[in-house]
Amino acid sequence: MAAAIFAMPARALAAEEPNRVAFRLEYTPPRTVRGCLGREDFTMWLASRFGYEVVRDDARALVHVEVKQAGRTTEAHVSARDEKGVERWKAVIPTDLDCRELIQDTAASIGSNLGNWHLTHERVPEWLLYRRPVEVGMPAPSPPVRAFMALLPPMRSWVRNPVLARVAETPESTQDAGARWEVAAAFLVSPYGLPTVGLGGGASVTLRWPAVFITGELRGMSTIATRAGGEPLRTTLWSGLVGPCREVGLRLAVCGLVSVGRLSARFDSPLERIDSAALSVMLGGRLSLDLVRFAGPVTLRLFGDAMIPLGQSRISVTTGAKSTIVAEADTPFVVVGISGSLTSR
Repeated sequence: MAAAIFAMPARALAAEEPNRVAFRLEYTPPRTVRGCLGREDFTMWLASRFGYEVVRDDARALVHVEVKQAGRTTEAHVSARDEKGVERWKAVIPTDLDCRELIQDTAASIGSNLGNWHLTHERVPEWLLYRRPVEVGMPAPSPPVRAFMALLPPMRSWVRNPVLARVAETPESTQDAGARWEVAAAFLVSPYGLPTVGLGGGASVTLRWPAVFITGELRGMSTIATRAGGEPLRTTLWSGLVGPCREVGLRLAVCGLVSVGRLSARFDSPLERIDSAALSVMLGGRLSLDLVRFAGPVTLRLFGDAMIPLGQSRISVTTGAKSTIVAEADTPFVVVGISGSLTSR
């Protein structure tokens, strides 16, 4: 009786083993994308999806996985080849989340596309079959005897529901090289550069490609009322900015900016000289961080600008017989803002 119990799973395994998937895995965690799982963890997720150790160094098929940054998203480019190097399947798996979850989704997608043949009562394609090498002159290995616990149904896979892969029909379809438009509105605060704290807003238009983009913005800012010569005074800056940018991380970007604007001072009560203005030309940079990416193309973004004026342009007003400098365009200018943007598909 005991021999029969141990022989039953052995016969079941002997029938199952010739119809199992196995492949070699080419995957190296990229240095430019943070949070990606290592090779061993990736192999573990694949084994969980298939229900057995599917990655084998002596397998015939080869699965290649490469993680790439595509604009503001991260993609896993997956391809499967037979032993002759012919590509049999490929897909692009995108995510707006971190790289760890992308690799988990990739393992689930590979399992769904290259596994589960038993669910449709189909045999595994010949190029995916595992063929254990047999040494010349040696008998073929017998399947190992397993205890009766092998007859129990396999445990449920503990991977989460995957993001469905986009099957790439041509190499061109795996790269979204087209430009996209983005419009945004921002709330701005200037803690330094104006006589007092400045508040304002801006509107921008951006043309995006993968990893690089060009942005242009119109903004207006005004100080909280201060006093000059005993009279209430308000300083206003209207400017336009333009410059190229580059994404340096999953949610981080840097820009170089040129700003041209008009800096003016105005009294709230009529005096001998009501207002004065000066041209403001500045160079600087921007650091931006995507805080939240909502469902669809909407993004909430935090950014900071630091600008240095070119030349000296001072604004002075005359109250009675006294001239008072109320604003200077040769002072470094700092702006912090938060914006909401909408990107075209």
